[in-house]
Amino acid sequence: MQLSPTPPSPPTPEPAPWSLQRRLALGLVLCIGGTFAVLFLALEYWIDHAIYQRMDTSLMQRSAAVTRVLQAQDIKALQTLMPEYEPGGHTEFFTVFDQERGMAVLRSPSSAGATLPLGPIEQGTPRYYDVTLPDGHAGRALATRIPVAGGESKILVVATEREDWDRTERRVHFALVGGIALATLLATCLALYLVRRAVAFLEQAGTVVGNLRADRPLQPLGGDYPRELRPFVDAFNLGLHHLYSAIERERRFASNVAHELRTPLTEIRTSAESALHDPDPEHAQQALQVAIQSCLRMQRSVDTLLLVARLESGQHVPTLEPLDLAALVQELLPPQTGQALTTIQARLPAAAWIQSDQGILERIISNLLRNAMEYAPAGDTIDCCLERSDAGWLLSITNTAPNLQAADLEHLGVRFWRKDSEGGTVHHAGLGIALALALAQAIELPLRFSLTNQRLTATLGPWAALV
Repeated sequence: MQLSPTPPSPPTPEPAPWSLQRRLALGLVLCIGGTFAVLFLALEYWIDHAIYQRMDTSLMQRSAAVTRVLQAQDIKALQTLMPEYEPGGHTEFFTVFDQERGMAVLRSPSSAGATLPLGPIEQGTPRYYDVTLPDGHAGRALATRIPVAGGESKILVVATEREDWDRTERRVHFALVGGIALATLLATCLALYLVRRAVAFLEQAGTVVGNLRADRPLQPLGGDYPRELRPFVDAFNLGLHHLYSAIERERRFASNVAHELRTPLTEIRTSAESALHDPDPEHAQQALQVAIQSCLRMQRSVDTLLLVARLESGQHVPTLEPLDLAALVQELLPPQTGQALTTIQARLPAAAWIQSDQGILERIISNLLRNAMEYAPAGDTIDCCLERSDAGWLLSITNTAPNLQAADLEHLGVRFWRKDSEGGTVHHAGLGIALALALAQAIELPLRFSLTNQRLTATLGPWAALV
C-alpha cells in the first residue's frame, strides 16, 4: 500500500507591518483633539456664563424699572415709558403675582392675556430661570418681590426673549468646532510632515546600512543628523564598530590559525610519510616523536589563540583578588640545574601584596619568562626584579637580545612576528608576547618594552600596594 505524501502545511502569514505615521496621526488626533475638546468645553462654559450674566443683568434692570412704574400705579405710564411692553411686542414680558393667593394680578400688554410661569421661588428671590414665553419662544425670566401700596408684597416676573442670544451662541459653537477641527487637521498634517522629514534621515541611514559589506571598510553614519537622532546614530555606529571588530577578530583568528598550523601540519605529514616508508624502526620512532612534538606545539598555539580571542571579545572577565606577587613570581621561576643554558637572577622582596587576577597574571609572567629564556643566548643571565616605587610594585625581566634593534620594539606583541625566521620552533610559536600584551590589557596592567645596550627589558606594572 502506497501512502500519499502529506501535503505541506501552508506558511504562517506574517503580520502586516505597522505604520509609524498612522500611529502618530492617530495619537496626534486623539491628543490634540482631546486638548481642544477640553478647551471647547471651557470656552462653552465661559460663553454661556457670559451670555446668561448679560441677560440676567438686563432682567434686573428691567425689573427695577417696572417696579418703579408699578409703585406709581400708572399702567399707562409703563406703556409710555417702556414701549417694548406694548400690545404686539414679543420680546419683553412681565406678570405680577399675588403671593398669598398664588394667582396673577397684572400682565404686560405684550402678554396677550397669557401668564408667565412663576418658577421655583421657594428658595427665595431674586430667582433666575428659563421659561417658554407666551409667543412660544424660549426666554429667560426673573422672579423678585416688589413692595406695593398697603404693605402687601407681590411677586414680579419679568422675562425677555433669548433666541437671539441662542443663535449667537450656536454660531460661536460652530465657529469653535470648525476652528478646532481645522486646527487639529493642520497640526496633525504639520507633525506628519515633520516626522516624514525625520524618517527621511532614517531612510538615508538605511541606504548606508544596505551598502555595508564585510569586505569593505567601515562606513559609519555621517554627522548631518539632527540632535534628537544623534544618540541613535552614535549607538548605531558603536554597534557597527563592535560588529566589524568581531568580524576582524574572526578573520585574524582564522588567519593566525592557518599561519600557525601550516608548519606543524607539514612536519606531521613529512614525519608520517618518513615513518611509513622507512623500514628502520628507530628512524620511524624518531619521525613519530617529531610528529608528536608538532602536535603539541599546534595544540599550544590553538589554545593560546582561543584565549586571546576570548579576552578580546570580552567572554573572559578578570577576577580581582588579593595575592602575594613576590610568592607568585618565586613559584613561576624555573628550577636552575647544571644543564640550563641560562641563569635567572631574581631579586624579590619578602612579600608584595597586590590585587589582581592570579590566573591571568601567571600566564603573563610565565610567557615573559619563557620568552626571555628562549631568546637569550647561551650563558646569559636573566634579571628578574620586583621592587616598589612611588606608583606601586614594578616587575622587570631583562635578557640579552643581540639581534634586536630599537626599531624592532614596535613589532613586539605582533602575533607570529619573528626577527629572523618565518616558521615556528618546537618551543616557540611567536605568540608569547602577543598573549602577554592581550592579557595585560584585559586587566588594565601596563606592559612596556625597552632596549638598552642590547638588553631587552619587559616592565610590568605598577600595581597598587595593599600594605
